[in-house]
Amino acid sequence: MSADADQEFFADGISEDIITALSKFRSLFVIARNSAFSFKGQSIEIKDIGRKLGVCYVVEGSVRRAGNRVRITAQLIDAVADTHLWAERYDRDLEDIFAVQDEVTDAIVTAIEPQLASVERQRARRKPTESLDAWDCYQRGLWHLYQYNAEDYDKAFGLFERAIDLDPTFASAQTGLAFTLYYGIVLGFAQDYDDNIARGFEAARAAVTLDADDPFAHVALGRMHTIRTEHNEAIAACDRAISLNPSYANAHFGRAHSLWMSGRPGEALASHDEAMRLSPRDPMMWAFMASKAIALILLERYDEALTWTRKGQQQADLPIWAHMPEVCALGLLGRIDEAQAALDRVRRLKPNVSLDFVDQALKFSNTTDREHFVDGLRKAGLTE
Repeated sequence: MSADADQEFFADGISEDIITALSKFRSLFVIARNSAFSFKGQSIEIKDIGRKLGVCYVVEGSVRRAGNRVRITAQLIDAVADTHLWAERYDRDLEDIFAVQDEVTDAIVTAIEPQLASVERQRARRKPTESLDAWDCYQRGLWHLYQYNAEDYDKAFGLFERAIDLDPTFASAQTGLAFTLYYGIVLGFAQDYDDNIARGFEAARAAVTLDADDPFAHVALGRMHTIRTEHNEAIAACDRAISLNPSYANAHFGRAHSLWMSGRPGEALASHDEAMRLSPRDPMMWAFMASKAIALILLERYDEALTWTRKGQQQADLPIWAHMPEVCALGLLGRIDEAQAALDRVRRLKPNVSLDFVDQALKFSNTTDREHFVDGLRKAGLTE
């Protein structure tokens, strides 16, 4: 927002980086640079831009410089309804202009993707059932999946199957089905444990075959490798997802989860932190924090684990895995009354929770780590 040509190049660089980074999310249709830049410097209504480009959403922003300080703004707009969905301001020192460009691009992109996903799921929920296409079924399925209860699990399962029927080449629908089958195991909703593993693995492989460049598909495959105690393969799948989209928080989380299950909890911490840095408003934040808490438990850092698991519980309507690390950490700290109270909260969510269920959901490859974690649960009063 000045006559300074250097500032204009900086603004163009950020815009181009945002376009490139957003295009790595396979669920988003992102207009190419040349088309987007054709509106530069013009005063046009957002609705008209959306209509001319054929998009539902527009990201716009500005750059202003004062001495060695720069202020960057960004906003996400629903071009159909002409409403603001998200806005943020970033004030930075310009000691390294390219580092600032990278930092702000990451911040904007990782805020936009979850916001758009949430809006799309709400749109799909409002549509009449009979008018749902494959994309709508997929988005509505994800909404139900992330409610973490048995009734919504069944609805998610049906919606992903319907999406696949409507479009057998839609990789994301296969990914959604794989994640549903995975959650059925770890949350205890599955009627047939072995069948969920077999069908989930088949769906994840189908997703990767249909779209080898979709990081979400590789993360789903990693999850299924994890539940089969194939942790090296799971980490490799998450690493592939990260190579496709370094900004994809779920891939860093999946990598962390598999690292501590494979006996490498110290390495897992950095991946947990990267997931949380990349997506600080992520609806899966409770899982990022609970998983980090387990890694800290395995490192015998129980007080830190307790802090993280309780941070993760600030979200509403969470499944039992938001609470299990608290039960374990309190048990290992010898705070048995508190541990039993935490276990009572778990039992209200899943009355038949047991150590057998824990073994079904957490596939430790390191026997010592498994015994360490289970010891804390036993001390709290959990039985076979």
